[in-house]
Amino acid sequence: MGDLFINLLYYTIKYSTPLLLCSIGGVFVQKAGTMNFAFEAAINTSCFASVVFSVITGRPVWGIISAVLSCLLINAIFGMFVIKFNANAIIVGLSLNILMMAVPPYLLQAFFNSRGLLMATDIIDVTAFTLDIPVLRNIPVIGAVLNNQTVLTWLTYLIIIILSVVFYKTKYGIYVQVTGENGEAAEAVGVKTNHIKWAALAISAVCCALAGLNLTFEQVGSYSLNMSASRGLICLSAIECGRRLPGRACLFSVLFGFAKALQLVISAYLSPDISLVMDIVPYMAVILVFIFAEIPEAKKNTMRVFKDN
Repeated sequence: MGDLFINLLYYTIKYSTPLLLCSIGGVFVQKAGTMNFAFEAAINTSCFASVVFSVITGRPVWGIISAVLSCLLINAIFGMFVIKFNANAIIVGLSLNILMMAVPPYLLQAFFNSRGLLMATDIIDVTAFTLDIPVLRNIPVIGAVLNNQTVLTWLTYLIIIILSVVFYKTKYGIYVQVTGENGEAAEAVGVKTNHIKWAALAISAVCCALAGLNLTFEQVGSYSLNMSASRGLICLSAIECGRRLPGRACLFSVLFGFAKALQLVISAYLSPDISLVMDIVPYMAVILVFIFAEIPEAKKNTMRVFKDN
């Protein structure tokens, strides 16, 4: 029972990492008044570009650089249509998501003669990104949970602190909130709202790139189709459930990471047929959490009618 609890905590932290990265960066975009549905495309692009360019160049550093640049490109395309041309954010985001589901298999088939998988374990050493901290090694429970986590897992919490300070304590963070609350009023007092939105998209792009790198460089060392596995949409749910606030969005991201860890740990004790059913647990958790998170807010909406029995 003790090992089960420790494994559950360990994998909760592990699987929360990409969700936390995407959510903390996405908060800036959402709070600035732009509904970004392209998180999924950005994460998938990061996964694909990081492995492909690592294989082509033989240097993982180029994979890291390409992951960041590719996410910036995806968000630039999204921003061009939504911010510059005032297109529907949902349509643009979904289009990019679908596009980045179709492009990788085509390119894999064209250049690597493979439609589903690109291995790079001979170039990307997954174990090199795992931190064995001597201080934690001999601490009961805590050591088993926190030790041997990855570099980006530790870096994620530093990024959360930094971006939370930026959000609440800097002029830019205040401008982000004002832009989302009332863009016209912000423009009237001299705030360049489009610049604020573009900067928010850049922050989100870097965070999504790191989320993709966590999946490829730190977990498997390869790329497979649909590697993002709807994490972008889960992050969007976490942001909305958290009312577009950094702390709350991160808490919901950890909750969804816990659901994924629970599915993994429980599946290990079940037969293969039943364990397949457990794959729906993270997605059911998203639906249930979203419903319960929205009920209190929905009751405040005077346009809706709730009858108390």
